[in-house]
Amino acid sequence: MEKIAVIGGGVSGSYLAYLLSNSGYDVTLFDIKEKYFKPCGDVVPNIYKPKFEWKIKYYIKNFAFYLDGERIYDVGYRNPKWIVIDKPGWINSMREKVNQVISTKADKSKFDLTIDAKGPYDMDRQVVYTTRALIETNEFSDEAILEFNTKFTGFFWIFPDEEGVLNVGAGFIENKNSKDLLLNYIKNKFKDYKILDLRGAPISIGSVKSKSLKIGEARGLVFPMSGEGIRPSAISAEIAYEAITRGKNFDEYLSYNLTKIERRIEIQRRLLDVYMKSNINARKFLLKTFLRNDILIDAFLEDKLDFEGILESARGIKYGSIVR
Repeated sequence: MEKIAVIGGGVSGSYLAYLLSNSGYDVTLFDIKEKYFKPCGDVVPNIYKPKFEWKIKYYIKNFAFYLDGERIYDVGYRNPKWIVIDKPGWINSMREKVNQVISTKADKSKFDLTIDAKGPYDMDRQVVYTTRALIETNEFSDEAILEFNTKFTGFFWIFPDEEGVLNVGAGFIENKNSKDLLLNYIKNKFKDYKILDLRGAPISIGSVKSKSLKIGEARGLVFPMSGEGIRPSAISAEIAYEAITRGKNFDEYLSYNLTKIERRIEIQRRLLDVYMKSNINARKFLLKTFLRNDILIDAFLEDKLDFEGILESARGIKYGSIVR
């Protein structure tokens, strides 16, 4: 029986450790903290379910997009397009079921296989520094809001978290001080609110130097235009589990089975690069064109911005997925 170490107890690390442990493998999960908590939007496209169920806190059908303070597009879907999950609860439930060591380092000589699931914390790629606030307010809305500013590359977000509580956040490539930007945004956006929790974290948007024996965000599996990394990280853990249990070459198996996701991530990186090199007027034109297109918005919301994904969105819209 192989002895396996998983370093990093986030989405991919905890999920892989749980799957292996549940199948009888001798696995040890290493993390700097006993309990998981990394702030983010906690939303996942409603096209994926993990093998270990998570609690769904909210279903999102309605979306609004703002550009430089102006509401320029909104859309509603017949079925929920996104779900809000209890990510910390899901991860900590899995961590409770595995052998865990409070450390960031494992003696590789004691294990047959060591998997890197440390997220962005090797800092070997470009990251965005985000800040997220949970606010209690009587101005609660069930729609998800994404607000873009042509001065920066990134966006503010407002997502329903639970009744009366909103998840509000900010992340911009050109400005690392997302905390001040967010606090000013909340002050201008809401008349009556109470901040329940305020935290920051880096999110990967650049490619990593090496993908060998890496899963999740450690491998760079975050969609850079949306910042969504929960689903690709979870999928990478399932593929890693298959590689190990089927006796496959780990890196080759992951590279092959993550081809579609990694291609879509790379397309988003290239689109961001074009946007960042554009002047303010060009940025405004690009964003308005993008955000007013039903098909592109649908593809964006499910992180499927490639030819195949755009065709899939076009078919869905043709058959009435959008409610006007």
